[in-house]
Amino acid sequence: MKKLAKIMAVFAAIMMALAFAGCNNDDDDDPSKVAVFKATDEYEGATYTLSCYDDNTFVIDGEKGDLKCTVMAGTYTGNPSKDGTITVSLTKIFDNKTGKLVDASEEVKAVADDDYTITNGKMEIGGLIYTRQ
Repeated sequence: MKKLAKIMAVFAAIMMALAFAGCNNDDDDDPSKVAVFKATDEYEGATYTLSCYDDNTFVIDGEKGDLKCTVMAGTYTGNPSKDGTITVSLTKIFDNKTGKLVDASEEVKAVADDDYTITNGKMEIGGLIYTRQ
């Protein structure tokens, strides 16, 4: 009987360890992408990727050759995963002097903050056509 009790205790300990190890943190604080758009600037030879996240933020990353950086960031309302209109509010923009994202000036925001229409998975931003991936 003692042997059976020891086996049951070991079995219970193994089950508890597996149950504990199987638990994960469901509080995922990292935003998930809800839509990704890409555009190519043939003139500059640069590719831009617009990523929209489920916390209503977006970033635009630029890539040219070996260089890659975030060029804009902000917030949006609407659903970028479907055709329709999204409203964009720019908060950060790349500063060529410092090489960092800085707060967007009111002048830049006046040009960038707007409603953008997605039609057939495409929208125009700054003269470039971004296509949903």
